[in-house]
Amino acid sequence: MTGAERAEVMVRMTFGPNHGIAFSPDGALLAVCSAHHAEIVDARGGRVLRLIRGHAGTAADVAFSPDGRVIVTGSYDGTARTWDVATGRPLATFAGHGDAVYAVAFSPDGTRIATASGDETARVWDAATGVHLGTLAGHFQAAQDVAFSPDGTRLATTSALSALVWDAMTGSKIASFGGHNDVVTCVAISPDGTLAVSGSADETARIWDAATGEERVLLGGHHGTVTGVAFIPGTGLVMTGSSDRDVRLWDAATGDHRGRFEGDSGVNALAVSPDGALVAATTMITARTWEIATGAPGVTFSAGNDSLTAVAFAPSGTRLGIASTDKTATIWDVATGVPVSTLKGHESSVRAIAFSPDGTVAATASLDGTARTWDAATGLPRRTLAGHSSWINALAYAPSGTMIATGSGDRTARTWDATTGAARATLRGHAGQVKAVAFAPDGSLLATASDDRTARVWSPSTGAHIRTLSGHESWVQGVAFSSRGGLTATASWDHTARIWDPATGECLATLAGHTGTVEGVAFSPSGALLATASADTSVRVWNAVTGAHVATLAGHDDAVRAVAFSPSGALLATASADGTARLWDIASGARLATLVPLPSSGYVTLLPDARYKLSGNPGDGLWWAAGLRRFGPSEVGSHFPEVRRLSPGAPIS
Repeated sequence: MTGAERAEVMVRMTFGPNHGIAFSPDGALLAVCSAHHAEIVDARGGRVLRLIRGHAGTAADVAFSPDGRVIVTGSYDGTARTWDVATGRPLATFAGHGDAVYAVAFSPDGTRIATASGDETARVWDAATGVHLGTLAGHFQAAQDVAFSPDGTRLATTSALSALVWDAMTGSKIASFGGHNDVVTCVAISPDGTLAVSGSADETARIWDAATGEERVLLGGHHGTVTGVAFIPGTGLVMTGSSDRDVRLWDAATGDHRGRFEGDSGVNALAVSPDGALVAATTMITARTWEIATGAPGVTFSAGNDSLTAVAFAPSGTRLGIASTDKTATIWDVATGVPVSTLKGHESSVRAIAFSPDGTVAATASLDGTARTWDAATGLPRRTLAGHSSWINALAYAPSGTMIATGSGDRTARTWDATTGAARATLRGHAGQVKAVAFAPDGSLLATASDDRTARVWSPSTGAHIRTLSGHESWVQGVAFSSRGGLTATASWDHTARIWDPATGECLATLAGHTGTVEGVAFSPSGALLATASADTSVRVWNAVTGAHVATLAGHDDAVRAVAFSPSGALLATASADGTARLWDIASGARLATLVPLPSSGYVTLLPDARYKLSGNPGDGLWWAAGLRRFGPSEVGSHFPEVRRLSPGAPIS
């Protein structure tokens, strides 16, 4: 690769948070999975070759068959699927797990597929027919990763504090690697089958004798969960990736540290090319490659402006805040659809946005591990809230405006002084990431939602745990209080939302109907309605008292990540992984407007009758809302002859 070719190439892709990544056997292709789909891309040039779509939940992992003709994907919808690489055509569905499928692997001869699941089992399947061949039971928590030995006779899985080795034909347990002090997240077997490497939330990786389970080497140096491990063929080296952003290179025999590559945010997974020349890693917002020998950057596949992650109305109802994976948040005028200010300063994807009770300050949370406050009118920064040891998923303002709460990948929630940014209390107790936070209307309670399948209720002033809301069968992704505080709602990746009595912890209703993970919940200001956002691309509105389904709002082309009511209760705003935010009329269910970031520093507002307005710099094109077809602003007339451009100040109604 020449010096010019080593310069980092940025490629626009349509995915949101990334998970699994895999090289094809010849090293020419990369498969990256995220949101509902996987992307097949040119590993050197970065060109997107194919979109693999069909899962009803987030795609968690991907692997190529040994001949490179088929990929298998595992999903939070509880299934694995195989696809033809050349055409993207679905081949078989592997159904039977009772929870998310976190990891997938082909056997070396390509005849079998192994899956690891949150239902505490791993399974082996016939790769051609999808027939279930056997279940590996005996994990004490979710099985998080799976790998075949080079000869296909053994399987390694991870669960709880250990990695396990199984006879791949009989399902009997052969060995257990039990030296980690926290959840074991990933495992790989060396090309010659003699060693295994495991990574853990205890911030270490360990190398083991694959036959006896004896620990050989401890790899210490990461400052976050080790989320990916891989041996480099023919070198005696091993690579590790971590939520601390680093990919590290080690000597597998001695444990000596040999190199470090830094990403843009926490690493979710990594893969080494078959020739040992490249390492690829996914983060929450990108996938990227490096040359292992030189450390030179290769290709970065970036979601750019494509994925919007959160929405919030200002208390006045005249402004709407939208957070994006492009490291910014934008505040919009609701009446005209024109951006008022852009909040720039985060170093990674912005995952949450909230307004102070008086609407003068906006707060954002990011995968860069910080929360920030901003002047909502000008976009100028005010304070940075730093102290979490991992990314921040969520934040909320207390009704008094004096306190901010955040939820993090470090399994804690924290409260902060909203004026000074000083830390107040740390709320510990969740066994997984804290994905959402919400204050009760009077500020006396704080609710948190977590990957540990629970929500918890706390005293925000003291940090004391009050009660736990248990019943969901998968990760709890969202939480909200009703306007009077008498109800709490949760959203879960088990495809349901639930309504609870926060005083007793009793589940009052289970809202079933979504066919994908439920990503967010919001009560209407009156407390009569509840809206749910789902990875099935829809929003549903429910009667919050009876749990009856009221309406479905359809139109997004990818997962809906967040939902918010306007203070009047007349409007609903949604943010989606399809790169758009939408405004809906609650009474009629009609879409009022679609807000779309442009590829550069501009925006387009699309109205249902095909009128539009451009603001900022249109750049070299825009993403149209219907099907994400790309074309330049000058081509609008030829594609949509009736389109009429509006002046920036014209109302969108």
